[in-house]
Amino acid sequence: MKLRVIALLWLTCSLSAAMAQSAKTYQVKSPDGKISVNISAGSTVTWAVNHEGTEIITPSEISITLDNGDVLGKNAAVKKATASSTNSTIATPIYKKTQVQDNFNQLIINFKGDYSLIFRAYNDGAAYRFVTAKKGDITITNESANFNFKDDDKAFLPFVNDYRNKDKFTTSFESHYDNINLSAIKKDTLAFLPVLVDVGSPKKAVILEADLQDYPGMYLTRGEGNSLHGVFSKYPTEEAVLRINYVVNKRADFIAKTSGTRSFPWLVVVISTEDKQLADNDMMQKLAEPSQITDYSWIKPGKVAWDWWNDWNVSHVDFKSGINVPTYKYYTDFAAANKLEYIIIDEGWSDDWDLNKAKLDVQAVVDYAKQKNVGVILWSTWYAISRDVEGLMDKFEKWA
Repeated sequence: MKLRVIALLWLTCSLSAAMAQSAKTYQVKSPDGKISVNISAGSTVTWAVNHEGTEIITPSEISITLDNGDVLGKNAAVKKATASSTNSTIATPIYKKTQVQDNFNQLIINFKGDYSLIFRAYNDGAAYRFVTAKKGDITITNESANFNFKDDDKAFLPFVNDYRNKDKFTTSFESHYDNINLSAIKKDTLAFLPVLVDVGSPKKAVILEADLQDYPGMYLTRGEGNSLHGVFSKYPTEEAVLRINYVVNKRADFIAKTSGTRSFPWLVVVISTEDKQLADNDMMQKLAEPSQITDYSWIKPGKVAWDWWNDWNVSHVDFKSGINVPTYKYYTDFAAANKLEYIIIDEGWSDDWDLNKAKLDVQAVVDYAKQKNVGVILWSTWYAISRDVEGLMDKFEKWA
């Protein structure tokens, strides 16, 4: 009996050693050499991010599971790894900058099973994405996205707090941010992106996603230890209108049905050494799909005076503030005086279901705003618009 136990232990250790030896490791560094992304590919695929000796993300497992049982990222057999560098500019005509510098080092790892992983290291962060090259459509039952941290760091997280229709993925994305330790996150809660983690003053790590198309957005919850774990909503199979919202009544047992040949969203960690760098970060522009718009002449970006933000709270005036023409004339005067390009007329100007039932003389507001060279943005629910798209667009065009 002892010999059998010894033999079993020897076999187990031998297999573990063989699997450890078979794991391949790779590294890609940022152009300035300060950020390194370390990848291990073997029984699992993990990634880790380091910034000038600081462990930003410790080894974290990543994978995608298909409905046929295949797990992209499990028992990963590498076919080829290709490194490259890019240093170019992206034209951004309607952004806060006219162009963005796109400078990164990249590693593409091709695996058996018709999939790849792309890792990028920028001077201000790191990102990865899955790419598949499978025939036909595929069904994805889950994705495992993990962001492990070395310590029990403080984090700023906006938790979902609006369970309309008892669906935990229904949210207006309007929560205040909680500043708590990773260990204090309740495991039954969901936070939406972006999420910021203080990895040691003054360094911050911000988790984002980019180029999100035909795929559920990622939420985060507490993982094992000092970890944030990605959660993806199941595909909706039954929906209904609830007041001004579209809600889900039933969900499938998978998160996406999609083309078998595609690139998946980028999962991103932005790194800052000064908080002001976060306001100046261009990572979303760099990772987004190139714009399909060729004519930008009709798009006029600008700042707004927004009634909703201050709850129509106008004081020391000779009129009663509210959803009325005098209030919006007041906002227009404020916008003109402070060189703001727009005002917004938010909810309340009409019936939420029928935009033809106006409660405000919008034309009077628009006419006044024109005199002040201020544009007017009109709020509406998608549902109200969908009931009479052509008729409403004709009306709005006349108002303009």
